[in-house]
Amino acid sequence: MKRRSRQDAELAVAIAAPDSAAMNSAVTLPLHKYTVQTNNRAVEADADPTDADAEASAVASFGAATAGQSDLAPVRSALHRQFICFCENTTIRGIPRIIKSESRRIRLLWIFFVVALFVACILCLSFLTLQFIEYDVMHPPRVLKDYSSPFPSVTLCNMRPLSSEGRQQLSQQGWKYPRDFSESLELFARNLYFYNESTKYVYYNFSGSMGFPAYLESLPRSASRDIGHTLQDFILDCRAVIRNGSARNLKFCSPEYVWGGKGSDMFAGNFHAFLHGNYMNCYTLDLHEELRDNTTMVEMAVYLDNEWNLDNFNCVDCYTMDISTQLSGAVLTIHSGDTYPDVNHEAIHLKAGSLTEVKLKHVLNVQKQAPYGRCSQDTQRNLNLFGREYKYSEDACRQATIQRDILNTCGCQAIEYPLVRESNFTYCTGLEEFLRSDGCNWATAENDQKRLADCSATLQKVYGYIRCKNDVISKYSKDVVESCTLPCSFYSYQTERSTSDWPTRSFQLRLLNSRVYSRLLNRKEMKAYRKAIEKLNNNGSIQEAYEMLKHENLLERNLLSIQLIRPNFDLHKVEEKEVLSLTSFLSQIGGLFSIFVGLTMISVVELIDFFIHCYEICTRQSRGVGRASAVRRCDGAASRSEADVLLPAVAAGPRPHQKLPNADS
Repeated sequence: MKRRSRQDAELAVAIAAPDSAAMNSAVTLPLHKYTVQTNNRAVEADADPTDADAEASAVASFGAATAGQSDLAPVRSALHRQFICFCENTTIRGIPRIIKSESRRIRLLWIFFVVALFVACILCLSFLTLQFIEYDVMHPPRVLKDYSSPFPSVTLCNMRPLSSEGRQQLSQQGWKYPRDFSESLELFARNLYFYNESTKYVYYNFSGSMGFPAYLESLPRSASRDIGHTLQDFILDCRAVIRNGSARNLKFCSPEYVWGGKGSDMFAGNFHAFLHGNYMNCYTLDLHEELRDNTTMVEMAVYLDNEWNLDNFNCVDCYTMDISTQLSGAVLTIHSGDTYPDVNHEAIHLKAGSLTEVKLKHVLNVQKQAPYGRCSQDTQRNLNLFGREYKYSEDACRQATIQRDILNTCGCQAIEYPLVRESNFTYCTGLEEFLRSDGCNWATAENDQKRLADCSATLQKVYGYIRCKNDVISKYSKDVVESCTLPCSFYSYQTERSTSDWPTRSFQLRLLNSRVYSRLLNRKEMKAYRKAIEKLNNNGSIQEAYEMLKHENLLERNLLSIQLIRPNFDLHKVEEKEVLSLTSFLSQIGGLFSIFVGLTMISVVELIDFFIHCYEICTRQSRGVGRASAVRRCDGAASRSEADVLLPAVAAGPRPHQKLPNADS
């Protein structure tokens, strides 16, 4: 009976600690003293081993002493079994081989390759992520056949900004010509600043501000438009061809039609003027909005007024250091309807005595928003420039922002940029004292101390404006201004040009007899042509008439014609596309995981399932649940219950209603 009682006590202790290696504990029951050891801690119970109550007391003492340690050990054991179960059954390649390999060498080989493939996968994912966060875009073109798109607006400027009447007005007012103004200003600044080392830098700052823009800023406001070319003298003829089904209708946009009131149903569009810093009066044709989608051609004839003869052989607005001021002809700018033209960067030069044919290709640009692009749906609708409402464009917004910053910072406006205020402002390089012929000149001022002081004070004031203006402009060295957003959709126009000589000499007299060009005969420089036509009209031979014009080339130097042609109604759509979109990024991530480690979404579900089971084990132990559902086995069958794994009742000692079996039982 004593032997049986001892065996039962040993069995109870064994049940309380099913995994002695995991618990790092040992139980020893000597005949006369029970010693329970766990993690180098011992609890002794003096009892007779033949006494069943002593055996129960020993087990209870063991449970109380090891309650803190034995609570975690079964949890670790259960979590360990769950992890082994996950590794044996996961779809992640290589991991089941590590668990199931019987040879140590094979197991190490599998561990090496699995780790290497995981590292390679992570490196590839890093490169892929870096490529994704660059947010690169591509611009695949697409052609939309027979698609309506608006015909552009057209801006024309004369390369010779002063008209012949304007030159006469300058002489009558006693004002210097542009080149004389610049030479006088340069001489004064050189004598005042250049020969003094401490002020030489002032001269160099002035040297970049002595061109035609400074001359325009020095003129009175109204005079700057009066001395330039008027619309009636500059644009001789303008007409547009409108598609109406299979027919083509002709409408007019000439100034004489628009301002003469000759039938508003025949108007194709309207001209409006603005002041440019280099070309003075420029004119923009905006077609009527309802006609733009069906316009196929716009044709204009221009008279340049480049008079040159023995009485006028001096180019008064040419500058030695600025080759662009030595050109003759016109500049043409094609831009979206009702927008402000960027004449400085997008203009096309047209040669005098020629017909220039410009074929248009309409391009619709569709931009991406952040983070792939910088377009915005919240762009402004209009810009107020030169006292007129223009439709928004990024370039016009940039120029207006610079001008507004100059005005707010320096208290002046620069004529190089569109005016944002039409009245009550000062030009930055306005030098009215140097404009008059009897004004500031070094030859007269060097002997007149009062005049020298007044002229020097004017230069010093303007120098302050110039420095301030240059400081403001330097802040906008980049093309992008943060406050000027890019529209997400806008039109641009690509051109293809061809040029021919026009008009041919054998047709010049007949051309001057036509309704459009006959008004040229009223100009004083057309005296020879008037005599030739009179000779022809008075029964003279055409040979005699042309003999009178043998040495004349006035029309070749002053006439030019422009034809803007839409050859078809195809629309070229250029839409930004992500090089690596989010769906493509996720797809490539899945491909990398699948190639290297075989990780799929099912593997993610397996991980979730593993963590759920681990969580259940931990929460049940924290709640002290004794009996629970069976723990999952790797083969899918039920193993021992969680109570058999955790044994909270045995670990904490016998329950009040339980008794250890004694020797008698």
